[in-house]
Amino acid sequence: MEIILGLVVILVVIGGWLLGILGFIRAARAERGLAALRRQVEGLMTAAAPAPPQVPPQVAPWQPVAPPPPVATQPPPIPTAAPAPGSARDVEALLTQRWGTWLGAAALLLSGVFLIRYAVDNGLLGPAARCLLALLLGAGLLGGAGWLRRRAETGAAAALAAGGVAVLFGAAYGAGPFYGLLPPLVGFGLMALAAATGLLAALRFGPLVAAIGVTGAFATPALVATSSPSLPGLFAYLLLVTAAALAVMRRTAWVWLGWAATIAGALWVAVMAGEAGGMDAWAPALFVPAAAALHLGLLPAAALDHVAGRRLSWIPFAVLGVAGLLLEAVAGGAAPRVGVLLLSPLAVWKGWAEPRLDRLPWLAAGLGLLVLLLWALPDWQPTGEVISIEGVVQAILPGAWAPEVIRPLLLTAALLAAFHAAAGLLLETRAARPLPWATLAAAMPVLTLAVTYAQVARFQRDALWALAAGLLAGGLAAAAARARRQDSLQRAGVYAAGVLAALALGCAMLLRAHWLTLAIALFLPPLAWVEAKADLPPLRSLAMAIAAVVLVRLLLNPAVLSYDYGTTPLLNGLIPAYGVPAAGFALAAAMLRRRADDRSVAVLEAGAMALTAALVALEIHHLLAGGALPGRVTFLDAAWQVAALALQAALLLGWAQRPVPREAGRVLGGMALAGGGVLILANPIVTGAPAGWSALVAGYLLPAALAALLLHRPALRDVASLVGGYAVLAAGVGIGLAIRLAFHPDGALAAPPVGEGEQWAYSGAGLAYGGALLALGIRRQQRGLRRAALAIAALVTGKAFLLDMGDLAGLWRVLSFLGLGLALIALGAVYRRFVIPPASRPD
Repeated sequence: MEIILGLVVILVVIGGWLLGILGFIRAARAERGLAALRRQVEGLMTAAAPAPPQVPPQVAPWQPVAPPPPVATQPPPIPTAAPAPGSARDVEALLTQRWGTWLGAAALLLSGVFLIRYAVDNGLLGPAARCLLALLLGAGLLGGAGWLRRRAETGAAAALAAGGVAVLFGAAYGAGPFYGLLPPLVGFGLMALAAATGLLAALRFGPLVAAIGVTGAFATPALVATSSPSLPGLFAYLLLVTAAALAVMRRTAWVWLGWAATIAGALWVAVMAGEAGGMDAWAPALFVPAAAALHLGLLPAAALDHVAGRRLSWIPFAVLGVAGLLLEAVAGGAAPRVGVLLLSPLAVWKGWAEPRLDRLPWLAAGLGLLVLLLWALPDWQPTGEVISIEGVVQAILPGAWAPEVIRPLLLTAALLAAFHAAAGLLLETRAARPLPWATLAAAMPVLTLAVTYAQVARFQRDALWALAAGLLAGGLAAAAARARRQDSLQRAGVYAAGVLAALALGCAMLLRAHWLTLAIALFLPPLAWVEAKADLPPLRSLAMAIAAVVLVRLLLNPAVLSYDYGTTPLLNGLIPAYGVPAAGFALAAAMLRRRADDRSVAVLEAGAMALTAALVALEIHHLLAGGALPGRVTFLDAAWQVAALALQAALLLGWAQRPVPREAGRVLGGMALAGGGVLILANPIVTGAPAGWSALVAGYLLPAALAALLLHRPALRDVASLVGGYAVLAAGVGIGLAIRLAFHPDGALAAPPVGEGEQWAYSGAGLAYGGALLALGIRRQQRGLRRAALAIAALVTGKAFLLDMGDLAGLWRVLSFLGLGLALIALGAVYRRFVIPPASRPD
């Protein structure tokens, strides 16, 4: 009775499913009718046109066929029986054939779950019977899907097939891990078989079935619990699943399937990194290059004609490589390193076989360098024996060539560099594009040596490492001579750039402080020369990278203040530290500008001016601080810094013909303006700082004069009012401080009281200064200067009535008001004569 009831329930559910997909069938019939009408129209249109070329099925998705050219005849009208195009039809198609299909598949899966749940709740069937009926149901759904597809009901067939695969997977899971009816290995095999069935069925029923199949395939190991897990078996299974998914992708061009296989495989490597240990670590380690080989091998060449195909060539490669690096970081040992390093021969093979992927070896080389960087070295000591007498080292007896603990790293680095160098040297003369291979051969040994030096020597000075860099430079020079004999200037230029890089690395192994930066900067002009002779524009980017390193070390490194530059004024270590690199920047910019005035030239020009400005500022501070750069900043120091900035800005804005120097002049001028504003507010009267004539001239009068001279330069047109206002204010403050210093020559401008003569001098100087501004404003017809003169006259008038009337006595008061009166009368006369038009003059 229970069995009959269960069969009745199954029939009812299946009947419900069939009723549920009637909408799909009717929609598909309407679609077939429309497709038949379209075929009739296309037949008439292509009667006089040549047929499009036939494409093999396995590569057709990657090689879309161009539509046939239109013919002169007009197609016949579409019969009224066909649905008219429009939004209503589009919505119906979306509801019935896209969303309905997916919802139907979900409904089938949930129906199977609810059926089992009903049977369990009511005790109708035992576990074995439930799993058997689920198996029969899944097989029946797949059979029904095949029957519907033969009747051209593709949407409904896909829904039934997806539900069938899901039910089969559930039956295998129930028989294995859930109920324990079968041994774990057998249950695992059944689940894998169900997932493989889904991937195979996807070739016939579409992507929905593939999604369920690939999800089940990669999820199967996580659902099976066993007391003796086997990492080799797990990753062998995952490799088979990856191969199956990529084979389906190759056939169908479902790009998402490739991404799913990539992400799932990499996640399994990352998840099992903590479980891998000892010999088991070889399984996930070897999975990395094996899966990458599958991705590259099963991707058809036609896929590289499309953006998605090109991404599928290198992104899975990179993702799997990163998973291998994570495995190395967590599990450690030799196995993960070998797995990542095996990507290099794979990349070289693919780059040689497919010229469009000749940059793939660079990706593998980068992963190899990261392997060296992540190599965890324990503490070690040199093997030489130290001989000392009374604590003083007299000699070091040489020991083994390297301690045992660092030999694996050194050998791995040597093999990595040698392999890429040999591959580049071998293939540069055989490849369609030789430059990527030559660059690989030139750059990889230098980069490997740099990384290994950083790991082993920890950036300490070492003559042996510098000797290795020198030998490497010699080898690259031989490769450059070989390329030159073969009349390949570009390849020779690549190797010449490698020689420069190796020599710069050797300098870094021997030199420290500013001498290292100087050595690096000196390679810029030779690099520019190589770029011009070999016609290698990529070297411009390398020049910008070197320039960035130099600028960061000299401008953003606070340690430069602690370097030993000596105590000699002006002629000290600052000249080679900043002056020589600035000259190297300028020379390299001029050499590069002969071929193209691009971003690299702008960077080098800006860097030259920045280093020059830093040199001037540090020389001033070094001089005024008594030869110590971290010395105290005095008012005299700040004043001369403002004067130096203003003078450099004036030179650049006044004579520069190129945009970058002009912009540099604006930047330096802005810095001078800001510094000058600070000095106006924090003047010696306010701060009490001692000041002499040189400080007043440098801090106020000279910057004001330079600002006035540059006021009408085109580069300052948008800030002319600001610059003019600063010039007037700075000159006025400077004149006032000069009067104060004249009456108090000791330089203490804040403490002494103001005498009568000094107070009258302020009024007289103010009137004279205002008169000069008025004359200049009238001569140049500048209203701003005339208004500034009137403002100064107003200030002097206010001072006379508010201060001089009470503070001055006797002859000083007479002279103060006499001068003020004469000045105001003269001011009115001058305005009447030269400024106010006759028609506007009062009677």
